[in-house]
Amino acid sequence: MTQAMEEPKRLFRVALYKEGTSPMEICAAMRHAGEIWLVPDWIRSPRGRSAKPLRMIPLSKFPHKKFPRTSEAFADYAIDGVVPKGLFDRRIPPVLSAAFGVLERPAVRVQMGLLHTPPDRPPLSIHYLSRGSH
Repeated sequence: MTQAMEEPKRLFRVALYKEGTSPMEICAAMRHAGEIWLVPDWIRSPRGRSAKPLRMIPLSKFPHKKFPRTSEAFADYAIDGVVPKGLFDRRIPPVLSAAFGVLERPAVRVQMGLLHTPPDRPPLSIHYLSRGSH
């Protein structure tokens, strides 16, 4: 029996600092299984109409705060402190993956329109992987 693909209606924006880098980044996130998950990398569908997360990292593993939804807010959430750089590598060490509850290739699909940033907001840090690179 095949599990149906979940399709979230909205992406969130999470402000974070990666270990070893100085500028703040805005990472995409989504609600899945009742919590918010960071989604640093995406795999586009062959026709380019949707994308699936390569992996998802639960926001709950990091101290964070939620911002009120206003026109001035540049993100929905912000992580307090630094996020381990290894969580953004192509291949995550198993110890790091287990410690942070990483989901690899979850059954979730997002329509491409949700991945575009409105002109009045800072761009999301969205990385697409080519189908041959995973």
